[in-house]
Amino acid sequence: MTNPTPVLDVDALSDISETLLLPLYSRAIESSASKPVLTDHKAVAIAAQLDQAFAGSQRRLHRNLVARKLPSKLTLTMGLRTRRFDRYAQEFLARAPEGVIVSLGCGLDTRFERVDNGRARWIDLDLPPVIDWRRKLFEEGARRTFIACSVTDHSWLERLAPYRGRPLLFLAEGLFMYLEPGSVKALVLELQRQFPGSELVAEVIHARWVTRMRSRFVKYKFQQQLHLAEGATFQSGIDGGREPEQWSPGIQLVDEWTYFDDNEPRLGWLLALLGRFASARQIQWTVHYRLSAAT
Repeated sequence: MTNPTPVLDVDALSDISETLLLPLYSRAIESSASKPVLTDHKAVAIAAQLDQAFAGSQRRLHRNLVARKLPSKLTLTMGLRTRRFDRYAQEFLARAPEGVIVSLGCGLDTRFERVDNGRARWIDLDLPPVIDWRRKLFEEGARRTFIACSVTDHSWLERLAPYRGRPLLFLAEGLFMYLEPGSVKALVLELQRQFPGSELVAEVIHARWVTRMRSRFVKYKFQQQLHLAEGATFQSGIDGGREPEQWSPGIQLVDEWTYFDDNEPRLGWLLALLGRFASARQIQWTVHYRLSAAT
């Protein structure tokens, strides 16, 4: 007997929240590639459920997702990004098997299904409409909790009080660029203040590209090519991986990663060539920090 299709309000998500569909469907599409960079059975199953929810939708985005029409380089690079975040989580759990992993702006993330070790504690945080979707598509449990709250409303941190003193890893995959610059800095400083010794892995964009992302060309890419809504635009970036170290003593850059680092043949020769230039490598990349106590 199959599970009934969940009833999802396809109009409940904000313009930014709706971007969660791209990584979800990218993982589903990548899972069927001849040489996938990752395989995500849960994403495949959820995409099939969403196909039914999107049946009859007049949105071009929804029709393209149902038809699995996304740019191949997008699905590949999102797959590489997800695989690297998985590895950050696995490396953390190897050091702290009973640690706590907090996914900020979790969307329809399926990392728990891919890398859970049976001992860790997982916290998934996102806006109420997104968490409503998650509760219909995923199961909470003794080691997995969903929190419905804006990441910029720091009241959600009270829910993490029982885990103070335990190893914590905060993951921000595809989130910070959609927040106001002041909100990103305030959040990082609050994480450092309340959870000294924790780690943060975040995808970021270079500040010089934020304005360019609002150009006519990028609007075409986001709205005419990907068919995202007008509100799905980048708001903030940093000038380099070491910029947050200037925000407070104790914030330490551990490492940086870009999908060029994986030497993936499917990226093609042009992207491989661009990856030799620092200016191209630091357009959109991933940073890993240790948030030690400020001294």
